[in-house]
Amino acid sequence: MAQATHSIDSSYSLARARPGDLVRVTCVNADNQLKKRLVSMGVSINSRLHIIQRRGNATVVGFDASRIAIGAGMSQQIMVCAV
Repeated sequence: MAQATHSIDSSYSLARARPGDLVRVTCVNADNQLKKRLVSMGVSINSRLHIIQRRGNATVVGFDASRIAIGAGMSQQIMVCAV
């Protein structure tokens, strides 16, 4: 019997998440400037994000009582796993 585990091996970029998915941020593969920008928007390691929609190349995510759009370049650098 196999057990499901959430490890870095099961991570994928936020850009691959689909509307309706609930994900957890596992890693951000970016420079400190981008990491600080994400933190200022409320996104950090272990944040849970609900994928609301795709709008062009942007991904609209919700968390707590907020919604933000994350551009394609930024979403490629945010690694997530399914919750």
